[in-house]
Amino acid sequence: MGTYLIAQICLNGHVVTTTADVQPERQEAFCSKCGEATITQCPNCSASIRGKFEYERVVVVGFDAFYKPPAFCHNCGKAFPWTERKIASAVELVEVGANLSPEEMQQFRSDLTELTKDSPKTQVASLRFNKVMGKAGTSIASGVRNIVVDVLSEAAKKAIWG
Repeated sequence: MGTYLIAQICLNGHVVTTTADVQPERQEAFCSKCGEATITQCPNCSASIRGKFEYERVVVVGFDAFYKPPAFCHNCGKAFPWTERKIASAVELVEVGANLSPEEMQQFRSDLTELTKDSPKTQVASLRFNKVMGKAGTSIASGVRNIVVDVLSEAAKKAIWG
């Protein structure tokens, strides 16, 4: 048996703490890495953001270093702000750096959103993603990868980068 503690994460996805409820002294109103506001609850449904999972009679030290912020709320299923921001930034980078039609851009936006989930559409979305990255060129593809690698599903990462 165990329970989730509450995480505090900035709107850009930097983890402040995974134990905000039991160690309030670790909280920050604004992120010390980027200056953005921090949250402990889903902006959509107000459910607490799951942080460290604490087992009865087990002490885990250094958990924050291994914690990955969730892409979606466990309660309502909506994307967290950092997930939305990373998708929007990757789309903007492709819009600026690649010569794609409006239809291709819309498909890329849709595929990128799909790649944050582990779904039956992951394979097809990853194929289209790779085609767009081929058109965009190496520097744009590298930039997109750096932006989205933290929010893509594990299945999507394997399908795209092996």
